[in-house]
Amino acid sequence: MSETSDVTYRLLVQSIVNYAIYLLDTDGNVVNWNFGAQRATGYQAGEVIGKHFSLFYNEQDRMAQLADEQLKVARARGHSEDEGWRLRKDGSAYWAHASIDAVQNDQGLLIGFVKITRDYTERQRLQREQDLRFRLLVESVTDYAIYMLDPQGRVVNWNAGAHRAKGYLSEEIVGKHFSIFYSAQDRLARVPETNLTIARVQGRFEDKNWRYRKDGSAFWAHVAIDAVHDDRGQLIGFVKITRDCTEMREYEQQILRAKALAEQNSEKAAAMSKFLDSIITNIPSCVIVEDVVSGEVLLANSRAEGLLGLSTHLPDGSKMKDLVADEMFNFFAALSNAVQRSGGVHRNEQLMATSAGDRIISCSASMIHGNDAHTNYALMIAEDVTEQRAADARIRHMAHHDNLTSLPNRILFNQRLKEALHRDREAGKITAVLGLDLDNFKNVNDALGHQVGDDLLRAVAGRLRGVLRVQDTLARNGGDEFSIVLPGLSQASDADEVARRLIETVRPSFSVDGHNLTVGVSIGIAVNSDEPLPTDTLLRHADMALYVAKRNGRDRYEHFSPEMDEAARKRCLVEMDLREAITQHQLRLYYQPITQGSQGEIVGYEALMRWHHPVKGLIMPLDFIPVAEETGLIHSLGAYALHEACREAASWPHDQSVAVNLSPMQFKNSALVTTVEAALKESGLAPHRLEVEITESVLLDNNMTNIHTLQKLKNLGVRIALDDFGTGYSSLSYLRSFPFDKIKIDKSFISDMQDSRESLAIIRAITGMSRSLDIQITAEGVENVEQFKRLQEEGCSLFQGYYFGRPQPSELLLRRDAP
Repeated sequence: MSETSDVTYRLLVQSIVNYAIYLLDTDGNVVNWNFGAQRATGYQAGEVIGKHFSLFYNEQDRMAQLADEQLKVARARGHSEDEGWRLRKDGSAYWAHASIDAVQNDQGLLIGFVKITRDYTERQRLQREQDLRFRLLVESVTDYAIYMLDPQGRVVNWNAGAHRAKGYLSEEIVGKHFSIFYSAQDRLARVPETNLTIARVQGRFEDKNWRYRKDGSAFWAHVAIDAVHDDRGQLIGFVKITRDCTEMREYEQQILRAKALAEQNSEKAAAMSKFLDSIITNIPSCVIVEDVVSGEVLLANSRAEGLLGLSTHLPDGSKMKDLVADEMFNFFAALSNAVQRSGGVHRNEQLMATSAGDRIISCSASMIHGNDAHTNYALMIAEDVTEQRAADARIRHMAHHDNLTSLPNRILFNQRLKEALHRDREAGKITAVLGLDLDNFKNVNDALGHQVGDDLLRAVAGRLRGVLRVQDTLARNGGDEFSIVLPGLSQASDADEVARRLIETVRPSFSVDGHNLTVGVSIGIAVNSDEPLPTDTLLRHADMALYVAKRNGRDRYEHFSPEMDEAARKRCLVEMDLREAITQHQLRLYYQPITQGSQGEIVGYEALMRWHHPVKGLIMPLDFIPVAEETGLIHSLGAYALHEACREAASWPHDQSVAVNLSPMQFKNSALVTTVEAALKESGLAPHRLEVEITESVLLDNNMTNIHTLQKLKNLGVRIALDDFGTGYSSLSYLRSFPFDKIKIDKSFISDMQDSRESLAIIRAITGMSRSLDIQITAEGVENVEQFKRLQEEGCSLFQGYYFGRPQPSELLLRRDAP
């Protein structure tokens, strides 16, 4: 492996801190160790290199030779992957997702393995919490068998109600196909598969039929199967709810048998009538018999008395409208009229006021013919299904709402958006989609923990919801991201007003668990007005606008424009090319001299990155560094710049230094100090010869954390320079908060100083201040002798610019005695 390739590998791997990445030899012994591995396990490289990687497995897994088995699979198939508990140096356990890839040389011979491990403990915690919520919900229901099926119909879990109804223990049934509850004849006719297909296509299947318990006994079941989809609309399984209705069916059958016997044996009518009354009295449902001609209620059992307020001892000629409230009368009258018109069985369900409070009543009505053609009766059997519907509603709510905030989830949001677009298209109205992202939420979550973060999200959701109309939909996408549908707008500017109100309502601090927390919200707006747009396009436009809002300062809103789409496409192309550039070694460092004194003695160089694109030619940093910062590639680029600059500078005269720019994004990487330390150690460069340049945005963003990082760098002996001073929010407080070694005057002041009194006054102020604070000053952008001489007169001692030399590759560096 060449030196350049080796450096590139080291930089790419060591700059990644969220993954443990290391090499194993063919026997499974650790060969090298990156910072991500150190962070994940707590082991230093010297403590683990040369040891077998089973060191990270618990005793049980080592006894089972799990590590060797995974290595065996990777050796045979080229790749193995698993998840499980792994151990850190301090003995603590974490849930890890690990992959092992076989590495072969050019001759196809195995030379070792690459092992990549990521800490999934947090994801495992969230999954356990979600599973616990579902389990508590489902296990609290004992009157219904509630369980999940995978897309193929295999049982995934099993609640207490299912055990009670069917007799199977969880370990006896989980993993088996649900057709086990059907008769052999139904299985042969593929009835279970047909029912599942109906649920898959229509979203729900519902039926009553015979099912079978573990002991072989049959029971009459009311069955509902609901399809469950993930956020992308992909089917992930089914929820199956079964209720044992055997007792109810038996009573219904007894009524029918008694009726048949009464009709066939008129001489036994009196005795049979008594028998029929006994059965009806004990049926666990409300039974009402009404004369369809006169409307007289002939019979109401004790359940009807208890739930509906009817008396079992009805006065002769009593009619339904005289016995119950208007709402209940209309409900039963509609069913009675339906069976009179068309016969058969008619069903209806309605929430209404009863003697037991507001209850959901489900009723079936059928016609009973008397002894002659003029005598007909309406038999109505009603039952209270409130608890069953509540269980159904809880499960449906879980499938369409966010567990944390109870807001609609992405599935329900997309459904509401499609409905709004259709309605507004018909009505000639405007639909707007807003994408929201909280500012500063991650800092709160990291500093105070997930519980405070969750409570804050609930509080934010409450405020956002209070700003919106009833017809608007607020959804949580996950993390700190929300989406809003605003239907029925008259003009696009209405969305601006809503966005302003949302920003204002979030701005005041939140009191959460004794903490006063402040977050902001950035909003992207996409409007569907001129021409119909697909929902996914509208959402993508809102995301693009949100991205621009965050980039332009946060706590603001932006509208989507076609230029954003084009810019996003260009960013995507640049990102793909940049990733290839890193692996293909297309990035190089150029060096621009920094001089001192009237003779222009070179005292150091600033390292500036250039991209040699195979098609587009030389690309300057302004065209790719912003993309690298947005995508996280800046950590790889920054590590490469540090290592390469230190390696090159180590070969220069000992009185020359090298300056490397650090992006504010690099300060979000906890391994920054370690990366600088490694670059110095590997190159052998004295720490005082390395100068890192930062801009004031580093001090604006997470001030104290970044100050501590700068202090650690200074403790290494590295010099710290404040670049572009005089622009933006430049403040003396920065110089008071940290002892900078150098200030660099921005080149915009240098170029304007001959024509602008203000620019010259700023230069004089900076040089005077630096002398008082004993801080070196570098004047950037010096392009001619007049600027050089004037800056000398003003007290500048270090200079940089095209007048002294343009940036060049290291092999073309020229030494100059004078400008």
